[in-house]
Amino acid sequence: MSILDFDYGEDDQFEQDIDALIHAYESSNPDAYFDINALEMIAMHYYESSQYEKSLAVMDQLLARQPLDAYSWLRRGILLGSLSRHQEALQAFEKSLALNPGDSEAMMNMGVTYNLMDTNDQALECFKKAIQLDPLNDEAHYSIGHIHAVDERYNDALEAFEACSKINPEHPDVWFDLAHCYHVLEDYPASLDASKRHIDIDPYSSESWYNQALVLTQMDRFEEALDCYQYTLDIDPDFIPAHNNRGNVLSHLERYDEALLSYQEVITRKGEDATAYCNMGFAMNEKGDTDRGMRFFEKAKKLDPHLPDVWYGIGQTYFIQEKYRMAIKALTKATKLDPDDMDYLHQKAQAELLGGQLQKARKSLTKLTALVPDDDQAWLEYASVLTILHAHEEAKVACKNAIRLNPDSPTAWFYYTGILLMLEDLELAKDALSKSIHLDPKMKDLFRKHCPPDLAVHPLFQEYFDEEK
Repeated sequence: MSILDFDYGEDDQFEQDIDALIHAYESSNPDAYFDINALEMIAMHYYESSQYEKSLAVMDQLLARQPLDAYSWLRRGILLGSLSRHQEALQAFEKSLALNPGDSEAMMNMGVTYNLMDTNDQALECFKKAIQLDPLNDEAHYSIGHIHAVDERYNDALEAFEACSKINPEHPDVWFDLAHCYHVLEDYPASLDASKRHIDIDPYSSESWYNQALVLTQMDRFEEALDCYQYTLDIDPDFIPAHNNRGNVLSHLERYDEALLSYQEVITRKGEDATAYCNMGFAMNEKGDTDRGMRFFEKAKKLDPHLPDVWYGIGQTYFIQEKYRMAIKALTKATKLDPDDMDYLHQKAQAELLGGQLQKARKSLTKLTALVPDDDQAWLEYASVLTILHAHEEAKVACKNAIRLNPDSPTAWFYYTGILLMLEDLELAKDALSKSIHLDPKMKDLFRKHCPPDLAVHPLFQEYFDEEK
């Protein structure tokens, strides 16, 4: 956000030879006289050529002749703001408003100045007053939205940005910011629509094409996302995040060779990059070449040993190679660097489980379920570890959480059946098994294969062993 420009409007006098006028002014001829119109032209020339000190000196000459001209005080405030003399700028705007209390533009500039001084409460008050003076002041609505967005009050920001977009659908920035707010609030269709509106106004905005690709990726529209990343790179070939994310989408689509080319492009354009090497390592692991994958992670480690993905990648590679103790060691480093990453915790728990470190796996999954309490798979894995540790009552609670989150999971109902059988609650076990088989008839064969022998003749379960049924 910056101080607003001042504008002298259309005037035939601007067609005069400004160079001659400036030459006469700068010659310091004591007999030279410049009327108000000439001084305004000179001030305008200096302002447009970013010679703010000279423009300010001319403006002071104007104010000496017309001290009650509100517009001249407004322009003086704009000049002072351009020179980062914010407190003096505020005083100039206050004088302008004292002479013309209904000037929405002066109130706007005062708000911008407060914003530049990081006093956003006063800035907001000024922008709100500007809207009271002129309800159709689109820039005031936009400025309110900007402050709310910076403060991460996205719903308030949306309200202001939407008001701006209704007043001025061609505003150069409002659709971009609307797209961002909708994206953060996970309203992806609305974000996509806003992004398209911004592209209609500015089709060469690489940032909008990039943001649209991010949203399409989160909507699982991967091929469209790839097209948007390509548009981004057509406009700005050095847009490094676009190369990286394009590679990530290609990896997701199992087009690993193309993904590797995208990551290599990062290194070609930027130089050696730890994140790009990590992404190349993950792609090589997916291709089944863990030796080359590890070499990429080692390169990344030399560049940035504090990057969590480095240790996650090394741990993942050891895990694939069934070197669980080494995997645990690397993944522990990853979780220390980023304790709240669910992928790191999940991989660590898996390594601990398969590496026989059950209590550590339990601890990892306890943290994981606290971190992502709405993840049914995390609860199911937690129930699995608890079952191995014979903590059946706790396993029952964990499994019920998994079912609550995903009641249509035949696997969750089947696992719940097993826990109930261990707790000897046969009635509930039969009910859970019935639901599992109803959701997936294959669960019947799985039950017959793995159930205890005595259940084959138990009246409650005999129907599942009756070939006719």
